[in-house]
Amino acid sequence: MSVATLVFLCIGGFSLLVLLLSLVGGHIHLGHLRLHAGHHGFTARLLSLPGIAGLVGGFGFGGAIANEGLHSAGLAAGIGLSAGVPLAWAAGRLMAAADGMSTDATPTSGDVVGATGVVVSPIPEHGLGQVRVRFAGSPTKFNARADHPLALGTPVIVVDVLTPTSVLVDPLPGFLDARHPNAQKEGQ
Repeated sequence: MSVATLVFLCIGGFSLLVLLLSLVGGHIHLGHLRLHAGHHGFTARLLSLPGIAGLVGGFGFGGAIANEGLHSAGLAAGIGLSAGVPLAWAAGRLMAAADGMSTDATPTSGDVVGATGVVVSPIPEHGLGQVRVRFAGSPTKFNARADHPLALGTPVIVVDVLTPTSVLVDPLPGFLDARHPNAQKEGQ
């Protein structure tokens, strides 16, 4: 192994360190390079840490591979650079796609209003019972109050949030009760 190949491998190894820093450091961007192709523009983050890691890694590892076959450090550097630029562009595009990925909003306690469920602990007059409702995709128990007593297994709808752990419920009207197939199962 020649000295030039060893230098290229060290440069490539440094890119792995930069990549590790980009994973640990989060969103660190050193700048943006805006490229335009005709009337369709796009942004490639070539100067983000993953972009730099792609450029340096392609240059180092590509140069090391080329140098072993060609035994010319200058030509190997050119080949390494031609390998690093597309890797930097691809890493920038992947980071832009990951940054632009949409996510669902974080549920709040107010989102439980309108949820249907079932009484799992009877609700006495002027007292607290418990209901189980489907909230944020999971069955969740809440302390519950109602305007009048509700028996175990009664299908309910949440009409207000009293505290983060308690709700005000009303019984589901009869025609909606049939649309709530889990009401009887949840109450048992």
